[in-house]
Amino acid sequence: MIGQIVLAEGGNRDQYRPVDTKLTRSPQPLDVARAMFQQTGCDWVYLADIDSFSGAAPAWHVYGQLLEAGFGVWVDANWLQANRFRQLTERMPVLDRLRVILSTETMSDPKQFDVFGELIEMGVRPIFSLDMKGSDLVGGSAEISQQDPLELIARAHRAGVKDLIVLNLSLVGTMQRDIDQDQAATMELIRATVDQFPDLRVTSGGGIGSAEDAQLWLDAGCDHVLAASAIHQCRITPFDVAELMPRSEKDNQPR
Repeated sequence: MIGQIVLAEGGNRDQYRPVDTKLTRSPQPLDVARAMFQQTGCDWVYLADIDSFSGAAPAWHVYGQLLEAGFGVWVDANWLQANRFRQLTERMPVLDRLRVILSTETMSDPKQFDVFGELIEMGVRPIFSLDMKGSDLVGGSAEISQQDPLELIARAHRAGVKDLIVLNLSLVGTMQRDIDQDQAATMELIRATVDQFPDLRVTSGGGIGSAEDAQLWLDAGCDHVLAASAIHQCRITPFDVAELMPRSEKDNQPR
């Protein structure tokens, strides 16, 4: 947000502040990404372009910097405004390590699920993000926010989506230790999703304070876990990451 990395605590954007991290003194995206790589060995980053949700143009130069530095980048931005997603092929230096996230927050019409097919035809691998806040679905209109979450996931799946994020914004940045009602409900939705759409790669997170917390999300059915605060506070190391085992690997382990 405003050109720097911020701590997205609880999804309350008016309270976001530059990230307080033990890894670097710089809040600049590329510096933070490099510092997180040194701490975890992970070379894929999730980037939420907060300003774009308020109407600003995508931070193309930031995406380009991260891609040119060798990172894989998942970008959550308001790609639907003015059909900005159609600028990807001319704006981005490479597309093979770029994942474009379309979130329910930016969607106002079920017809917009057709955009996933357009992205796939452009050679871009899309990700559908189902955004929650507490028990409420966050949508760009009442027509979206009042939908059943599994029905929205089914729409994305029919459009060709193979990657899904289920994220409860109220948990982000909290590093809470105990599983509360929001976490339990999110995990239950993930289990139901995995049962109904076993070919989807599912990502979630929020409230992660340690590698043990991350493993709980993997055990719930996730293939990937989003974590930030625990990394910035040096609670997750490369050794911890190496020990984590996602669902896809567990399924192939001897019983």
